[in-house]
Amino acid sequence: MIKTAIVTGASTGIGRAVAIELAEEYFVYLVARREDKLQETKRIIEENGGMGEILLCDLSDKTSLHKLVETIRSKTDSVEMLMNIAGIWHGENEVFTETNYDMFTESVIYDTVNVGLIAPMVLSHGIIPLMKNGGIIVNLSGTFENGAKGWLPYYVSKRALEDFTIGLSQDLQGRDIKVIGISPSDVATEEYQKYFPEDAKDALLPKEVASQIVKIVKASQSGKVWVLKRGMEPKVDFHY
Repeated sequence: MIKTAIVTGASTGIGRAVAIELAEEYFVYLVARREDKLQETKRIIEENGGMGEILLCDLSDKTSLHKLVETIRSKTDSVEMLMNIAGIWHGENEVFTETNYDMFTESVIYDTVNVGLIAPMVLSHGIIPLMKNGGIIVNLSGTFENGAKGWLPYYVSKRALEDFTIGLSQDLQGRDIKVIGISPSDVATEEYQKYFPEDAKDALLPKEVASQIVKIVKASQSGKVWVLKRGMEPKVDFHY
């Protein structure tokens, strides 16, 4: 029987690359807001012989998130992989870095924390009961070598997500479900190339990150947060 995976943020970047990688052995539910971009991800998956289904969801919206969980429950009674990849660090035409905290709008603060932290928590809560035969939950954070200044809402959402990863792994001890964190450094996604073109040449490629994630989740113990950097072997974050 084919295994099932859920990937948030599957419309572009790391989420798309992860979905394509997983589709080699999973049926993948592709979750994001933009249907046109999700259709492109689905097309690539199908061209490579995989299978996927689009589930539109605004992860910043409580009602939309609740509907997503109910939809998944109606479509399958077994999920083997939940990949919480989505996050917010930019808008349509602006990047949320080099921004003093009091200059962020309230809506950006809410959306960033909702997508980066609350959505993974709610999805994990709703999907764990479907992981009857074991499963893996992966939470994507990010490296913060320069600290929180300039992107505090994103920083807080991802640091808290790492704590949630460790806490959930402890909560699930004795149940056959692994919880793993992945913390990549700069990744040359479409958005990163748009806002930081001068740095993109030295960044990890989304495909490289996806490949590393798949290898790590198969071999890693639960409750680990792994740091990925270009030119270095993956290593466990010393903070955890």
